[in-house]
Amino acid sequence: MEIVKSIKMKNVAMLVLGMLLTQLTFAQEEFRFGLKGQLNAAWLTRTSNKLENDGVKLGLAYGIMGDYYFTDNYGISGEILLSTVRSQFNLISNHFFVADNNKTPVTNLNYEYRVQYLELPISMKFRTKEIGNLVYWGNFGFSPGFALNARATITGDDIPQFILDQAPTDFKVNDKEGDNYTLEGFDDKVFLLRFPLIIGGGVEYKMAGNTSLQGGVRLANTFTDMFVKDKTNDAKNNYVALSIGVLF
Repeated sequence: MEIVKSIKMKNVAMLVLGMLLTQLTFAQEEFRFGLKGQLNAAWLTRTSNKLENDGVKLGLAYGIMGDYYFTDNYGISGEILLSTVRSQFNLISNHFFVADNNKTPVTNLNYEYRVQYLELPISMKFRTKEIGNLVYWGNFGFSPGFALNARATITGDDIPQFILDQAPTDFKVNDKEGDNYTLEGFDDKVFLLRFPLIIGGGVEYKMAGNTSLQGGVRLANTFTDMFVKDKTNDAKNNYVALSIGVLF
């Protein structure tokens, strides 16, 4: 009896394995490639009471995208984007510029950051069947980004004049230590890695042949602190983005 049961179990296992292999063999695999542009609206979230967000700032992104569907409705989406994420905040406690020998107290400094990232979003993508000429989709995943360039503007009513004379409208926050814009008690350098969770959705309009026009919306909620060394001011730059692209 034990031998018979064993043979039956092996037959069932082989049948299930055969069905899975058949499903994979006849799966409708599909790969599509395209171009994408994106407008993002970014803001700062913080845990320190020394920082306060100062509104939403707009940035742009562009790059390439690709979708690989291993079934009709489920696939993996990947992108390579060059993104500019802008954010603005106020430092609301007294600070001193290191280069100011007179140690003039400066209050309510306003910072506007413009950070350029190489973003590599990857996500699971789900789509409906074609409804007329439209296909609706959603995706969920991660978007690691690597800072390529970080610049900032500082404004305020009581900044010493010799600091203002150094053209603070365009300075690199990730430059060497000890420049004229270095503050005591605040390190403005940007962390090179940005790692947000992304969730979004959109619609795809079938045009001619395999060509489609795609539009979408995405929320990018990051886990990583924006500042690389400053341990007293914790802030994260998040954004909502609207995108448009063409798939071939």
